Amino acid sequence: MISFLPFRNLIKEKNISTYYLRNKCEPNNLDSKTITRLMSDQSVSTNTINSLCEILECDLSDIVKFIPHNDTENNSK
Repeated sequence: MISFLPFRNLIKEKNISTYYLRNKCEPNNLDSKTITRLMSDQSVSTNTINSLCEILECDLSDIVKFIPHNDTENNSK
């Protein structure tokens, strides 16, 4: 499973609001549906991930984490 928990932690740490991501990141503004997807660990495009890295000036590993399927099963019990 792909988790965007690192992204959520990073924007909290940097004190960046979703409003900022939607409206103040020209030309990389994200729409509200994309932000909702990020907040709920749903799939997003590689273009979105690229934009996030540019906006947040970070590496991919700072916003995405891979959790093996077995770990997600163990965590849900």
